[in-house]
Amino acid sequence: MNIKITYHILPWEIDYALLTFTQLKKSKYHLPDDVNVTIDSVLNLSTSIINWEESKLPKEYFIKKYKTLSILLKDYTHHSKVYEGDELYGHLDLQRDAVSEETDYYLSICPDIYFSEHLLAYIAYAAKQVTNKYFLIIPQICKMWDTSWDEITHTAFTHVPHEVWEKHTDIFDVDYMLRNTEQQVQITPVKYHKWAGWFDLYNKEYYEKLVRIPDEWRGYGGLDSFGMYIANYAKHIGLDFQQYQLEGQIAFEYSVGPLRENGVSGFTDYYKDLLCRKDSVAQREAFDAALPEFIQRRLEEIHKQ
Repeated sequence: MNIKITYHILPWEIDYALLTFTQLKKSKYHLPDDVNVTIDSVLNLSTSIINWEESKLPKEYFIKKYKTLSILLKDYTHHSKVYEGDELYGHLDLQRDAVSEETDYYLSICPDIYFSEHLLAYIAYAAKQVTNKYFLIIPQICKMWDTSWDEITHTAFTHVPHEVWEKHTDIFDVDYMLRNTEQQVQITPVKYHKWAGWFDLYNKEYYEKLVRIPDEWRGYGGLDSFGMYIANYAKHIGLDFQQYQLEGQIAFEYSVGPLRENGVSGFTDYYKDLLCRKDSVAQREAFDAALPEFIQRRLEEIHKQ
């Protein structure tokens, strides 16, 4: 089994990379011998995102830190890259470029997401049990702001009101619960499709054929929204697609809890305050405006198959 992990880092997310790489280092001890993991990570220093000449921190600071943190991944096959060009670059570029013939499963990790050191092994074991032609597996999450997330919410958080989910959740409580209470870890099918690209495992057929990333996509955009539209249609017309959740394991935002109190938004603000960032709203608005066209085009392609 060959798993490819993609991990895209903006400079203000560099401290989250320390947390992620540490968890991946710990995860290696729990992986079965027949699971080979390759990690494609990119530190994105594009001048289309940041004006480095006007910033108070040099890009060399982030490069040196990234290279130091990457030592934690020496037990894996790690393809590290620092992008310093002036073109628009983002997670869509990395996830498209990660496609390789030898990869069986793709796993996307969002930079600011907490996950236990056992999750990677559990999700690899789970993938071996699934026989659908197209599928993805996600861990459970904590309560979010509306009912669309309830299907994949861990039972420990179902009592939390939607409108105050942030005040009732502390990521360190989540970690303590997973470590100190018996969790029945099992894979179950999801009736209502929902995922966010936080720690999602996709099989090869799904990633490369059913919901492949269009060649013209650049930068940032809602790959999860695109995937849900396509997956719902695929299942509606009888294609063998299924989403699964890994009950008893949670992936959620590191910043929930003390890192979100008093207006703080995690391990990012102190970097953002020292970087001259360029407006990226226009790029995302353009992507969102064009998304219905991309969805319709892909639906037509699937219908013709």
